[in-house]
Amino acid sequence: MLQRWLVAIIGLPLLLLVLLACPPWATMLLVCAISGVAAYELLHVAGKNVPKVVLWGVILSAAAQCWLKYAETQTALAGTHQSYSLVSGVRWATVMLLFFAAVVTYGTERAMPFSTVAAGVVGGIVFPALYAYLILLRVDYPRADLEQAYGQIYILAPFFIAFAGDSLAMYFGMWFGKKKLTPVSPKKTWAGFWGGVLGSVLGMLLLRLIAGKWLGYHYPFTWLTFALTGAVANVFGQLGDLSMSLIKREAGVKDYSHLFLTHGGMLDRFDSTMFIAPVVYFFHWITLV
Repeated sequence: MLQRWLVAIIGLPLLLLVLLACPPWATMLLVCAISGVAAYELLHVAGKNVPKVVLWGVILSAAAQCWLKYAETQTALAGTHQSYSLVSGVRWATVMLLFFAAVVTYGTERAMPFSTVAAGVVGGIVFPALYAYLILLRVDYPRADLEQAYGQIYILAPFFIAFAGDSLAMYFGMWFGKKKLTPVSPKKTWAGFWGGVLGSVLGMLLLRLIAGKWLGYHYPFTWLTFALTGAVANVFGQLGDLSMSLIKREAGVKDYSHLFLTHGGMLDRFDSTMFIAPVVYFFHWITLV
């Protein structure tokens, strides 16, 4: 319990410092780190006979794609024409590396199976593609005048949705949970599912209250839009949580790593966040355009 409190006491202020007090490139570096570590954890848990060059290639690919997405966004904001995407090139190189390793090692004692190729594609391409939306929430807006008064607060939305949803889901499950939700996670119940949706709605309303009433931010979004964003994003966030639990269950492990001590690893803490961030991004773009 002491370790859990220490992680929360130290980690939460650092997260807020990076997201709110630092310039956008700090958020980019944080997301690069999250994406790279998540890719490592997935290959470590779900991969088999992963050569070091492949492991490091996938890790660097995941981090590089987030950095390149940020760079491409900055180029677009500066009005510089760009007719190609380096992100697509990195993704192509990642796929080539994975299949090359599988072909070269085939028939040997250290053969890398296709399941590891698939895990590498998910960790090295899908994960950064989803996590990159955290960067876009910080810097990519239909109207440039909204960035300063909007981005530094709304980047918190995925975290409010995830943490508030998880908290209320736990209590609803304890108080009302009877019918099990899925064998993937035996402790989860339908009561917890609906509690999570409600918690995320309340979390988004709290975010708007704090930003609007106390910090003076004026949003073009209504209270209803914030609530709807929280509800829809939470459903996908719970899918993300269950998806990462499914991988752990098939691999026979409890946590992806012990990076956050008793809190588990990066994928244990930020699994639902990468499923939530794209939903939040799409909602705010649809509303602002």
